[in-house]
Amino acid sequence: MSDSIIQIIEDEPLHAALLDRALRQAQFVTALAVDGPSGWKDVQRLLPSLILLDLMLPGIGGREVCRLVRRTPSTCHIPIIMLTALGTEEDRIAGLEMGADDYVAKPFSPREVVSRVRTVLRRTHARLPEAEPFSDHSVTVQGPFFVVSLQNRQLTVSRLELRLLRCLLTREGELVPGEDLIDLSGEDREGVALQELEHRVRFLRRKLENSGAGSIEILPGSRYRLAAHPGLV
Repeated sequence: MSDSIIQIIEDEPLHAALLDRALRQAQFVTALAVDGPSGWKDVQRLLPSLILLDLMLPGIGGREVCRLVRRTPSTCHIPIIMLTALGTEEDRIAGLEMGADDYVAKPFSPREVVSRVRTVLRRTHARLPEAEPFSDHSVTVQGPFFVVSLQNRQLTVSRLELRLLRCLLTREGELVPGEDLIDLSGEDREGVALQELEHRVRFLRRKLENSGAGSIEILPGSRYRLAAHPGLV
């Protein structure tokens, strides 16, 4: 039996039952909540290994639950897979910008969800480099909560964003091929398209620009280059 607890927060009985059954058959332990408030209480109580979170929930919506998870120190490290009703680009962008690690569009295949859960958990359990605590002049990473501090400015990043940032910082000013970033993400190649990678890099760029810490050039041919903010050089 897996030690991983998967918290399902889904108010549609059919979808909740499908997810619960598929995950249990895959030897995961599951916990089920049917609204935002009870789901958030379960997350704080159980500290699950991963959260499957529907966007449209009674009480507290999925977006707010995601914000609560990400800004609470005891839960902000928990990976989240968003469940979106329509799977529109707007839904995907909203979920990823809030800190979701992945998304699944409804109607979904239970087997696909299990596969995505395993992929995210595998990525989560992949160890980050143990060489110094990643300090390079103006950049440090603080503990397991993925808060990056740049010249007294802070931004919170997901696990994948942290890996992307690590790679880009070590190659600052260089053109980095998208294939290199996919390799370091720890995911299966078939599960990460270059188009999806570009979405992730765009979110990271927005966080850097909003904090005034830098920017990322996105160039044709899936190439990326980190540029420090002029005021930080």
